[in-house]
Amino acid sequence: MAGEFRAPTSKNRLSKKFSNRIGSTTRARSKSSGFRVILAISILSLLMFSFSFVSMARASQTVVTTIPVGAGPFAVAYDSGMGEVFVANSAGPFAGDSVKVISDVSNTVVATIPVGTFPVAVAYDSGTGEIFVTNSQDDTVSVISDLSNTVVATIPVGTYPAGAAYDGVMREVFVTNQFSSSVSVISDASNTVVATVNVGSGPFGVGYDRGIEDVFVANSNNGTVSVISDLSNTVAAIVKVGAHPLAVAYDSGVREVFVTDLGSTVRVISDAAVSLAVSASPSILSITRGTSTNVTVTLTSMNHFSGIVSLTATIAPMTPKSPSLALSATSLTVSSGGTATSMLKISTAHSPQGDGAYVISVTATSSSVLHTITINLSVTKT
Repeated sequence: MAGEFRAPTSKNRLSKKFSNRIGSTTRARSKSSGFRVILAISILSLLMFSFSFVSMARASQTVVTTIPVGAGPFAVAYDSGMGEVFVANSAGPFAGDSVKVISDVSNTVVATIPVGTFPVAVAYDSGTGEIFVTNSQDDTVSVISDLSNTVVATIPVGTYPAGAAYDGVMREVFVTNQFSSSVSVISDASNTVVATVNVGSGPFGVGYDRGIEDVFVANSNNGTVSVISDLSNTVAAIVKVGAHPLAVAYDSGVREVFVTDLGSTVRVISDAAVSLAVSASPSILSITRGTSTNVTVTLTSMNHFSGIVSLTATIAPMTPKSPSLALSATSLTVSSGGTATSMLKISTAHSPQGDGAYVISVTATSSSVLHTITINLSVTKT
């Protein structure tokens, strides 16, 4: 995991040099220790991308004004309803954490809104005219009304919320919790968390793909992107990318997702390439000790997916008396628009030590895409 970034108390803490590198071990979190180096490196990464864009700009594109805001402006979002820009300032508890509101007419700050500690992400909800701000060190999200420019709700989420994205179809906000390895799903109707989705390690950036109505989450510690279905709020696919993915953006023109990586690369994911549906029937079952049963695992092509898919099955908890698993086929060929099936045989032992609840995970792998589904199994005496 990342080396640790201790937040200085002065206003210029974001300009401190960071000497730690991303490692493989996660150290225990301390509230007083501040953000880890992943946030600092992400700032440098974003700055590098900004410089590259400036170098390619035409000569006629120049800076027309400079607007002073708070210390450490980290994230920004445009509010099309009010014609305003909201900027999160990570100034720290001693200087005051706030969101500055800039009028796009006058290019001046028209409001300063106090929020939680170390705000790092901003998402505009066009459905309700609200701004969602992740307060990384408070483990909360501040909800700002763009009519009154005041905080109208504070929502507890996971540990160190880092990214936020608005899903206009489901009217929900997806917030990545970097040190909980989860995503909080917030309903904008109730301003409450309606689901928590477990993803990869260190989720940071998040983007909504309105082409297939999925949410893409960059897992900064394990080199993957989790694809969440906004219909079921479950992980529909896992895409392997670079070592440390950070930021996510969706390009509706070509239906692709762009993911930045600390290894100086940008990975481009086609949203059609991750459209392989995996299902199990039944997915919840109860069987008696000493018997066996079958579950049908079905792979379905979506968006013209085709290819060879490998299947594996595991069970937890795994003990000498746990049920045994056997797939009738561990490699399936799925044609465009077609389906393929494999039978999963579940056999239980006669021993009473095998009774209890189990979770079976079936993983489908094709090229760089992984899909995992779960089957809930109960073994009883009679």
